Amino acid sequence: MDYLQSRKNAYAVLLSGLVVGVIIAFLINDDPDTSTLVAAGAIGVVIGEAIMFWRWSKQRKTKQRED
Repeated sequence: MDYLQSRKNAYAVLLSGLVVGVIIAFLINDDPDTSTLVAAGAIGVVIGEAIMFWRWSKQRKTKQRED
């Protein structure tokens, strides 16, 4: 349970990336099929992961400078 609580911000970013991907799919196409939604959702998850990696690397560089 502690792990999930420590990762809740990461999950929020991933979920928001997924939602953004699905919204983009609906903006591109009025009636997207399943494969379009899955692809857009996957792109959204990749964007969310990229944001988390960017935050992690920025935080890591800050820690290295302090040491």
